[in-house]
Amino acid sequence: MAEIVKVAKGLENVVVDKTAIATTSSSGDLLYRGYKAIDLAEKKSFEDTAFLIINGKLPDEAESDRFKQAIHNNMKIDHSVREIMKINKEKDLMRNIRSMISLYPYVEKDQQGLFLKMDSIIPQLSSDTYNSFKGKPYRDGEGDGYSDTFFSMISDGKHKEYARSFQKLMILYMEHEFNASTFALRVAASTLTDPVSAVCSALATLKGPLHGGANSEVLEYLGSIKSKDDARHYVDEKILNGEKIMGFGHRVYKRRDPRAQFVKGELKKIAPDYDLFQAAEAVEDYLWEKKNLPANVDLYAAILMKFLGIEESFYLPVFAASRIYGWNAHYFEQVNSNKIIRPAAEYVGPENLTL
Repeated sequence: MAEIVKVAKGLENVVVDKTAIATTSSSGDLLYRGYKAIDLAEKKSFEDTAFLIINGKLPDEAESDRFKQAIHNNMKIDHSVREIMKINKEKDLMRNIRSMISLYPYVEKDQQGLFLKMDSIIPQLSSDTYNSFKGKPYRDGEGDGYSDTFFSMISDGKHKEYARSFQKLMILYMEHEFNASTFALRVAASTLTDPVSAVCSALATLKGPLHGGANSEVLEYLGSIKSKDDARHYVDEKILNGEKIMGFGHRVYKRRDPRAQFVKGELKKIAPDYDLFQAAEAVEDYLWEKKNLPANVDLYAAILMKFLGIEESFYLPVFAASRIYGWNAHYFEQVNSNKIIRPAAEYVGPENLTL
């Protein structure tokens, strides 16, 4: 038998492969293909950043226009999918997105085209699922680009001037190296399954509350915090009971999550007096004082989306609609330099039982 190497549970601090897509630098910055993610969020469009993630370079003007148009052309969904939604009336947006991604009548002939179609339809699938369940008319988005169109579908329309803030958030959600959903996709891709099946595995993983599903829980407790004393009491009680505080702590970022600080800065510019923002700052300050535990992007992303008039049902689909462009790049990186991912396990059960 080959030598067995034991690693940390959860693969913490274990390097399992090489990637050229994204990393966290020694200084704690999240890098997309070598560029700081926060710089891309500030200076580039969603489409240009997605092009970079997928192709390994920023587009020139002609490439940018073609890619943006290709995404726009692919955002519409087949009418048959809406008929299924009318019958299904699924309340859980992520479950329905996963199902519709699997059932969709794709006509694309190549894997890159297939992936771009999947990349592009999550906004419409999200909006249509919500409206089907609510019995509301379908809402086609309008706007200059992917994130603007999505924002017009899911916001209450009161903060159109902040669509750029939403785009920045989507850029920061786009990629994060070997996170749980991306690793699930790469495990699936390593079997040489098709892109649709691999994306379904990623969507199922993203849905978990320890990965993408923490935003709603953040808002639930922040809504009860009206003062710094409330924040201290909440944190002290959680620490005493050994309970996790959603929106804080990260496997990679031990001192600061650059995405969280960027979104926090965005909120300071557009909503400095927002009650949920002030509550979050109070919790963040006290938790850092007590445990040196930094805020992660979920904390301030939830507050930003709430301020922008986006219902909580859409928070996780926003994450998925961004991260799928990272999954696109990881799928092809895996299959183009592939070895099936099949770890061993340390058996701790009984042996040599008799019947």
